[in-house]
Amino acid sequence: MTLSRLALHRLAPSLVWPVGVILLLLLAALELRVGSSLVGWRDVFLFPTAPETLAQAILETTRAPRMVAAISTGAALALAGSVLQTVLRNPLAAPDILSVTSGAQLFLVVSTLLLPLALPPIIATSAGGLAGAAACLALAGGFQAAPGRLALSGIAVSLCFSAISSAIVLLADERASGLLLWSSGILDQTGWARVTTAIPLVLLSFLMLMVMARALDLLGLGDQASASLGVTRAVTLFGLLVGVLLCGAAVTLAGPIGFIGLAVPNVLRALGIMRHHRHLPLSMVWGANTLLLADIVTQSLARNGTSIPTGVTVACLGGPAMLLLLRKAKIGGERRIGLPVGIAPPPLPLAAAALAALGLIVIAASLATGDGLSLTIAEVTGNLDLRAPRLLVALGCGALLAAAGTVLQAVTRNPLCGPETLGLTQGAALFSLVALLLGFAPATPTFQAVALAGAITVLLLLRLLAPKYSPEKFVLAGVAIAGSLGAAATIIVVEARLQTAQALSWLIGSTHARGYADAVVLMPWVFALSATGLLFSRHLDAFLLGDEKARSLGLATGNASKYAMLYAAVAVAIAVSSIGAVSFVGLLAPHAARLLAGARHAKSLPVAMALGAVMLAFADTIGRSIIAPLELPAGIITAIIGAPAFMLLLRSGLRSRS
Repeated sequence: MTLSRLALHRLAPSLVWPVGVILLLLLAALELRVGSSLVGWRDVFLFPTAPETLAQAILETTRAPRMVAAISTGAALALAGSVLQTVLRNPLAAPDILSVTSGAQLFLVVSTLLLPLALPPIIATSAGGLAGAAACLALAGGFQAAPGRLALSGIAVSLCFSAISSAIVLLADERASGLLLWSSGILDQTGWARVTTAIPLVLLSFLMLMVMARALDLLGLGDQASASLGVTRAVTLFGLLVGVLLCGAAVTLAGPIGFIGLAVPNVLRALGIMRHHRHLPLSMVWGANTLLLADIVTQSLARNGTSIPTGVTVACLGGPAMLLLLRKAKIGGERRIGLPVGIAPPPLPLAAAALAALGLIVIAASLATGDGLSLTIAEVTGNLDLRAPRLLVALGCGALLAAAGTVLQAVTRNPLCGPETLGLTQGAALFSLVALLLGFAPATPTFQAVALAGAITVLLLLRLLAPKYSPEKFVLAGVAIAGSLGAAATIIVVEARLQTAQALSWLIGSTHARGYADAVVLMPWVFALSATGLLFSRHLDAFLLGDEKARSLGLATGNASKYAMLYAAVAVAIAVSSIGAVSFVGLLAPHAARLLAGARHAKSLPVAMALGAVMLAFADTIGRSIIAPLELPAGIITAIIGAPAFMLLLRSGLRSRS
């Protein structure tokens, strides 16, 4: 370290306090001013002593509560991140990554929309946060889980909870309109009721953590050293509980907001602020500053009456922050994780017969069900023009996503890779939204080319930012990119004033209103990519051997890997341009195919494509028939089914390691 950098490293901690407090005052004043053309700086400076005017009424009822909510929420999230990272000894521990936020969101949605008597919001969010944290820790293997394992487990639980929340909100009545916006993280306040409920909990939590500051310092020494100095497991459990309660207060005020609990504590530690008697209050100050700044930027971007959720703006920053942390964090070893190896597949004729029977059952059910059950041939043929096209589209897109997942897992030698976990699906969906804004119709060649550009962009980002990461780190990098792309897509939906329900269905994935023309465009791609995949199946087998062994057998994997990744990008782009961003089919179908057909890709690739086709057709059938005439997008069904399966995949990988 040079002298200048050493001097800066020593000076930085002493500047963090005064700079943070001054910035907090400036941002708080600016927060009162932005967002309303009727409020001027004179009104801000005279508030609350000025005579009753319209500007003062706006400040008192909306602007001041929003400012206090932003400060309280940012402080609570950063404080929660600080204590969670300490008690779990994990730099990636944060309320959003540990599924605390998504659990709080789910329980509040259930309490508001499903229970006859809604629970107080702070109780619902706290209970949900505890449930999310417990599920994440149970899946990861407890408090001693490695950082990458804990983060992936939290992401899996969050995906499951978020899918259930989305399904409930989509099916709810007019009460869900506010929850839909709140679910993206919004700081709008109409009065002081929620603020006055949450602030006492935040302050009490801070005081309790300050009393525990020395014990939290000792936890950083390790289990044996801290236990010898009198720190018991009760400190860890109590710290976890306080972190969850802080997150519950934050979700009550503003909905689910990420990034802050992850980034702020880590940045302060990077500046050399390690002792908790300083780290805890500084986390609150800089967490408040971060959310205030994000909200000011969000309101400055609002135009023509649109309002971007503050949580979306924060999420755009969350991906880059996660990528920076991944470069420094020790995530885990290079060993593969996934389904247990050594399971002998059944005889291929038996597997093929079972798969064919399953496919026929799903196809028959899809053609016979919908808005009612068709029991006669006449009824089936009468609805054929409505059901057959979307069935064909679901079968084709499911096959393409499964093919992409099979190739990605082979090339990366990583069973956790899929189009959705690496961000390819989200990249294609984001670029597809741009194509919609430009006036291109879905499933046209230009639209498909734009979606392909999105998928290739994500691949280039992964190659640039995470070229030699371990399997867990590589997937986390993909998830980080996917999160930022999803937030950017939400901003486009809001700013362009796209129809919310239609855009949400597209971003989740739906076959609604697909016709024969869509199937005619899609099917040639399915057949062409199926044949192409079989042609280079031998190279896919070579990837599993490793580069050195493949070269010794005369199989060059260098250029082949580039072509294989391009193949995956094309398959994802065609599927997304047809039905939107469906998740989990490309991740899970390859695993099921290897169990049925073995590891050789000449067998497993076509089996995976058949399974993917059946999975998506089944999801579409369930989505349009289970609550007919209402309809759930197929992507919601695949997420509800796929997220628990992803959890089992992670859990089995943990057992195989141990």
